[in-house]
Amino acid sequence: MRVDLLIPGLPAKADHFLFGICSLLLLRDGKRTILFDTGPFRVRPTLIAALAAHGLTPEQIDTVFVSHLHWDHIENIDLFRHAEILVPRLEFEYAAAIRPTDWGTPPYAREMLQGMRIELLDDREQEIFPGVRTLLLPGHSVGLQGLVVQAEQGALVLASDALWSARDAVRGHPDVAFFDPAKGQQSLDRALRAGAVYYPGHDRPFTLQDGRVNYLAQYTYQLRFSFQPDGRDIRTMISTEDRPQMISKAGASDHVA
Repeated sequence: MRVDLLIPGLPAKADHFLFGICSLLLLRDGKRTILFDTGPFRVRPTLIAALAAHGLTPEQIDTVFVSHLHWDHIENIDLFRHAEILVPRLEFEYAAAIRPTDWGTPPYAREMLQGMRIELLDDREQEIFPGVRTLLLPGHSVGLQGLVVQAEQGALVLASDALWSARDAVRGHPDVAFFDPAKGQQSLDRALRAGAVYYPGHDRPFTLQDGRVNYLAQYTYQLRFSFQPDGRDIRTMISTEDRPQMISKAGASDHVA
């Protein structure tokens, strides 16, 4: 089974809003095409373009695996109404009666899935396709499930937000185990034991050796702020490259993070 990174997750937080850019993954074995999570609505054009870069349209996705029902992972699910949708049963049942303090699971989660071809995944680890098995990773949410994929390079762990970023692996504790911190710790440990290549929910894929992270992908994001009424923009480039290229504009302030 081949795994390709369609959109890299962004490990970013802000004081007044949520970034919510999660990793979207494409799995293919020559017989079926599987999408791992669908992302927030704001990345819809990017998702469609990323699929096109692999010669695919949304209609050519056979199966969508939903790791959990947080808004930043499900808002493009309507693009795949023709596909089989795999959803953890605990997530689906919980979405009918959400905690008042739960800002991650939207009240419209179940509504988005209405009329779709849903298969609920029981709370047990199982092989769902040859070389692909589920991994129970609760804690960030009530019933998050990831995948372990057997590939040429070994076992790939698609951990979603149970492993939010590589920093979780280095520190040894989860950054965003909101629903149940104790279970979140157990899930992080389980994910790190499950393979050797990790796909976090909001970071690039990486390997870990002697506590050191080796990232397997690079990306660049540009943020533009129109704070000035005279039309000048403040632009910030966030790049994982060693030497990010500055993006300049006359009269603008530029920063690289």
